[in-house]
Amino acid sequence: MVEEADLTSATDTEVYQLRPGGQARSLAPCEVDGVPGRFLVKRYDEETLTGLDEDALLAMVRWRRELPRQDRVTLDQRCAWPVAVVRQDRVTGILIRPAPERMFVELRARLVPRHLDELTRSPERANALRDQYGTRYYEPPYKLAVLGQLLTTVQWLHERGYVVGDLQLRNAVFTIDPAPAVYLLDCDSCLPVGGRGALPEVDPEQWKLPRDGGFTPETDYYKFAWAVVRCLQESAEAWEPDEAALARVLPSRHRRLIGQCLDGAPESVDTARWRAAGESWRWLVTPEHIYVETDSNLREAWRRGRSAVGDGSRGRHGGIVVLIVVLAAIAVVVAVTWGA
Repeated sequence: MVEEADLTSATDTEVYQLRPGGQARSLAPCEVDGVPGRFLVKRYDEETLTGLDEDALLAMVRWRRELPRQDRVTLDQRCAWPVAVVRQDRVTGILIRPAPERMFVELRARLVPRHLDELTRSPERANALRDQYGTRYYEPPYKLAVLGQLLTTVQWLHERGYVVGDLQLRNAVFTIDPAPAVYLLDCDSCLPVGGRGALPEVDPEQWKLPRDGGFTPETDYYKFAWAVVRCLQESAEAWEPDEAALARVLPSRHRRLIGQCLDGAPESVDTARWRAAGESWRWLVTPEHIYVETDSNLREAWRRGRSAVGDGSRGRHGGIVVLIVVLAAIAVVVAVTWGA
């Protein structure tokens, strides 16, 4: 445990724009007296403190400390895992490691975290937000390469006995420079497989499970499958897979995996095939080119700025516009001719 009195605000607190969400009333950079390094202190709101399981939270801290050294390094590189419990007469929050600075974007002299939900933005939406929010468009190969990194983290935790639980696009930040990487947030919502977590098991409306029951590895795959669909279809509210859009960037074997996971959160998941899918997504992004894999081509170059969703519809829309223009021109000619 760490006492509130031992925490001091970091000197560059004002540089970061961190918005607490979910169970937190505040999230701020800090330093701990006598402990090297930088931390974030996440202070819980009163409602969360009422339902907090302190023993389960302390067990998460102990689990991290008891990991083999290399596993602990990997965990800290990938996850904002609780490293200590903060108290002041009673538990008030936790200490976590901040995400790497490359996962932030500079916006009006402040550093703002780059959340995974940015991958749901279409080219038009990204362009509309570029000047105000510094948003860029991420082509499907980047989306898949980033999601592949998220999948690696999810499976790594599963293999060590933990369920992510509150898996959603706002609960991770990412970068593609110099290579795709992901950092999982709100890890205090994780829980041991078959055990109890520190926080109540709740989901935002668009990530709710289709059946009653607690968080399991299978529910993680259900939510991950929706993350893939919503990023590729460029809609955070999508509730129906668009087979035509997905087929432009995914082979049928990957689409089948997604379909199996969305079909009522199945009791079993082909983890080996998912691992193979995530590994194949890594080579979609190279320093020189970006690619997709489809049924017709194992390695198909992808044009930058192109969207999986908009290609067909834009082509049809463009054809309709041309047809209307041609018909209008013919009508004008006819009107002029008859008028003469």
